[in-house]
Amino acid sequence: MNKLLTIVIPTYNMQNYLHRCLDSLLLPDKQMEPLEVMVVNDGSKDNSSIIAHEYETKYPKTFRVIDKENGNYGSCINRGLKEAAGKYIKILDADDWFDTAEFSRYMEELQHIDADMILTNHQVVDDAGNLTRNYSYDIESNKLFAFQEYTELGVYFAMHSITYRTEVLRSINYHQTEGISYTDTEWVFYPQHGVKTCIYLPYDVYRYVVGREGQTMDSKVLLKSVSHYDKLLRAMVDFANHLSAEDKALYTYQRIEAQIAHLSMGVYRTCLVLQDAGNYDKALIKAFDDFMKHERPQVYKEAGQLTLKKYLPIHYVRYWRITGKRFSVDWIRDTYRRIRYGK
Repeated sequence: MNKLLTIVIPTYNMQNYLHRCLDSLLLPDKQMEPLEVMVVNDGSKDNSSIIAHEYETKYPKTFRVIDKENGNYGSCINRGLKEAAGKYIKILDADDWFDTAEFSRYMEELQHIDADMILTNHQVVDDAGNLTRNYSYDIESNKLFAFQEYTELGVYFAMHSITYRTEVLRSINYHQTEGISYTDTEWVFYPQHGVKTCIYLPYDVYRYVVGREGQTMDSKVLLKSVSHYDKLLRAMVDFANHLSAEDKALYTYQRIEAQIAHLSMGVYRTCLVLQDAGNYDKALIKAFDDFMKHERPQVYKEAGQLTLKKYLPIHYVRYWRITGKRFSVDWIRDTYRRIRYGK
């Protein structure tokens, strides 16, 4: 490896956002040299490839474009990891961007540390760049921790905050699921098994855009793609089940189980509360519920205690298990308003 950091940018039909993303990575010359920016074009049908190649032509020592057939998000990450030349690797989605000044400080600091995982801050913004939420860490910065210490402190991990040592991912044969969405969850989940040391650098590097129509976190897209989460969770449970007794004694296993539980509650809520009648997949949620009852009885039990809202304390999963019926979205909204606001 002859680069300090590889940034992998999965790209599919992002011509309206790619300039903003790539411009944010233009650093002073001395910092561009140790940086590799790999734009993985996932069979885009717009001008994404043309735009990316403009940067490759202008900055050939830093930018690299890989044009490939469409294989969804995970295939881009797998290709990037396979060819990355950096000691470290980080993902940047093409509709997001970095704060250039903060990224420059981060690159300067990165030269002087050695860790399996680096955490930085990130901000959630709207498409215009307006801040909606800031994620920072209440832990000591610039100090090397054992991963178990982070677990004991209850540190929250998000894809946008994480940089990994590339060799860690390769040592565990990391492979992201292809052909489905939401596999950035795996980027946080599986590598924990290989991470030994961590460090937090207090830079607000990543700008994560929410609210853009058509993105995978758009509620209309999410509600139609719950089967992807179902597939991911089943794979996560299988992974946890096959860990050795020694691995299960580590704090990392507790974190893995907590993540499984958290994502599982999201599947229950999406299927039984948020989906409308046209998208409701009765067979999927029944099979998922049976799977959790057999594989994770504690999660199954906790799901039965889920309530609709603070002012509408109905155990909707338990109700569905007994009656086979859901509460309609309209009923939930109207009843909540009557109870909460007297309307």
